[in-house]
Formats: sequence, C-alpha cells, structure tokens
Amino acid sequence: MTEQDESGQKSACSSTNSFKDHGIADATSLVTDTYYRLRAAEQTGFSTDEAFFDRLESAFIWAYLSSADEAGIPDHVQFAIEDARELTRDEFTEMPDADLRTDVLPAFYRRLAGFHCVYRD
Repeated sequence: MTEQDESGQKSACSSTNSFKDHGIADATSLVTDTYYRLRAAEQTGFSTDEAFFDRLESAFIWAYLSSADEAGIPDHVQFAIEDARELTRDEFTEMPDADLRTDVLPAFYRRLAGFHCVYRD
C-alpha cells in the first residue's frame, strides 16, 4: 500500500497516515478522540457485548467527522470501520478483562487503518 508524499515520492500507508487523504495528518488524534468520546458517554471500560461495539463505532465515527475535511463518511471508510469492528470483537470476545485504552482501542484502530489503506485504493 503506497501513496504519494508532497514531493511526489511513493510512501507506505501506515496507521499514522492512513487518513491523510481525508485531511487527518496524524491519525493518533482519532484514537484519542474516540477514547474521550467513550469516556464522556460513561463508557470507561471494555465490555464484550454488542452494545459496547455499537458505542465504539459511534465514537469513532464522531471522532472522524470532527477531524476530516469532508462531510459524511465515505463508503470505503464505513467498510473499514465495520470490518475492524468485527475482527476486534472476535479477538476480544474471550477477553472481558481487556483494557479499553491500551488493548481494545489500539487493536481496533490498527485494523481500521489497515482496511482503510486497502479499501481506499
């Protein structure tokens, strides 16, 4: 997965620059904003139920919308969110004691960024 940088050189798509094409230069802010949106909704820990993953998806979407330089969620971003959600849920179903901030959110975002790198091309 490659993209062109400002000099026209090809560079690898990474989790940090995956959303650069949407005006988000450093995507670590998406992870941080997602976490604080969950906290604001009094979601302070991880839960293996579907409602948790609904809140996680919603928190990420609002973090994205507040950071991107476009209105709405492009289809390829929505597909990446959905696929990352499913794989993250599968990974953590048997790990109810996983830490939201240090385990679940980073795993979700790594998957999301990876899918986004693939789906946007």
